[in-house]
Amino acid sequence: MSQPPFEPQPGQPSYGQPYGQQPGYQPPQQPGYQAPPPPGYDAPPPGYQAPQQPGYPAPPPGFPAAPPPGYPMAPPPKKKNTVLKIVLIAVAAVVVLCIAGVAAVFFIGKDAVDDAAKVTITEPATLGGRPKLEDGEFAALITEMESSLAKYPGASDSFGAFYGNAEEQDIVAAIATKATLIDPAKELDASFKAFAEGSQLKDKAPADTGALGGSAECATTTSSGTDIAVCGWADEGSVGMILWFFKTAADVQAEFPKLRAEIETKSK
Repeated sequence: MSQPPFEPQPGQPSYGQPYGQQPGYQPPQQPGYQAPPPPGYDAPPPGYQAPQQPGYPAPPPGFPAAPPPGYPMAPPPKKKNTVLKIVLIAVAAVVVLCIAGVAAVFFIGKDAVDDAAKVTITEPATLGGRPKLEDGEFAALITEMESSLAKYPGASDSFGAFYGNAEEQDIVAAIATKATLIDPAKELDASFKAFAEGSQLKDKAPADTGALGGSAECATTTSSGTDIAVCGWADEGSVGMILWFFKTAADVQAEFPKLRAEIETKSK
């Protein structure tokens, strides 16, 4: 006699459902098994990587693809300073001093020699409070300046240097040498004339010589559309020039004698 089919009683598990399984139960996963995405979710294609923010480098494996919200981005690299393109004119100024050694002659009187001996030229550690610029950008220019100055007739204690802050566009070039001159005014005039052959000068006028005497003039030239103030001096024992980049002659008239006094001194 056959048995009637089993009818589960209320509250008892039916065939096809494991005994004791609770609603929402998920069977244990096998190794390598990945659960399907929830309904409505579009899975990214294989090899997909989150987009990177501009300027943000790709992170190493295991790190988030983008910085968390609010995280500051790295600042963009500073633009290359264009000061070097402008300060090249300082080298031309040095050549001027070499070419214009017209007043240094073989026959110099004893008085001129004695007066020249009282002059001392010093390369200051700072100039007008500005620190020296000696990094790679300016080192080659300084070497060329000093090499040219050494060729000046009768030169000694020569130097060329840059001072200031390039990023703040506060740059000063100074070049000077000790030499015995019998006609400082003629020497200075020859220097400015030679300078004008390579760079147009304007607003040239006499400048204050302070307690050091001799002859001094200032003028304005331009390079790459930028003004450059040029002041030069010559006396019985020295000749030199100071260049202010991003300035005009009118801007530096008051500072020139002060800076010259930091370079040149005279004994009684």
